[in-house]
Amino acid sequence: MALSSKTSFNRISKLINKQFSPSGLRWLGVVFAFLAAVFAGTINVVGKTLVDPQYADVTTLNPVNLAVFLGLVTGLFFTPFAKNKTPPRKINKKTLIFIILLGITDVAAVTTNFFGLSYTTATNASILTNVEFVFVILIAVIIFRERLFKNEILPVAMIIGGAVFIPLGVELQGNNFTIDDIVYGDFLILLAAGLYAMDISIARFVSSKESAARISQLSAFAGIPFALLLIVIFQIPFDINIQHIPSILFIGIFVTGLAYYFFILALRFIGAIRTILIYSTTTVFGVIFAGLFLGEDITFAEVASLGIVVSGVYLLRKKLGRLETD
Repeated sequence: MALSSKTSFNRISKLINKQFSPSGLRWLGVVFAFLAAVFAGTINVVGKTLVDPQYADVTTLNPVNLAVFLGLVTGLFFTPFAKNKTPPRKINKKTLIFIILLGITDVAAVTTNFFGLSYTTATNASILTNVEFVFVILIAVIIFRERLFKNEILPVAMIIGGAVFIPLGVELQGNNFTIDDIVYGDFLILLAAGLYAMDISIARFVSSKESAARISQLSAFAGIPFALLLIVIFQIPFDINIQHIPSILFIGIFVTGLAYYFFILALRFIGAIRTILIYSTTTVFGVIFAGLFLGEDITFAEVASLGIVVSGVYLLRKKLGRLETD
């Protein structure tokens, strides 16, 4: 998730506050957090059908082209929410530069993630993405001078072990410790997690300057020229099949748009710690969806990885909660 609860959609949350009792709001927050996790958990399954020839109904879509269309859909999704916010021309130049950088980083992360997804399994991608939590903490420690306490070292190690060493170790062992396509894809997913962590860190800075809706809108549109530049530089054919559109709309509206929107509302109603704990089930949903819709096998090692990662996130809940609300 990109932005903190300080920049949530106040008008909607105030309207909901009038309609529900405090206990009702807590339950509603739980529902929003689970909906965010469910929608976010679909991204690797839907993405797999776009970029992997084995699952694509038609020709595959190049991840850079995908980034262009996702930026367009996401930007349009947030435009109505940004209607009454600070006009772009009145935004501080330094803040605007960071918003543009946010868009570029997001395109780099999305492109790298989907390139990795074209090689590895959706199950592996769902598990490996959790290392993003660790990257966010490391960036906070290095750049924002956050402290990492002794009791936080073990859960960080658990997330690294569960999200990285177990999946990669199993893959390497199964391939006699040689780098095949799946392992190569796994490394790209890890790189994408690092880029997403940078994305979140940049968002932490700009979220206190402008509204979430305006930042989300501008950063989405700002990434499009960068993606088009990559298309020109690498001479990537710019094509899209009409059968790609439903999946692109689903990712742009439900995964990038509504999942984020529900996450922000959940932060308001149940707080950062509870929201992050519930949202961490994204990985669980991702693995389940990969098994149900793509027919991927779920092994004991992957179940063990999930258990270790979720436990690590639970133990780190206070640290992650502070990072989300700073």
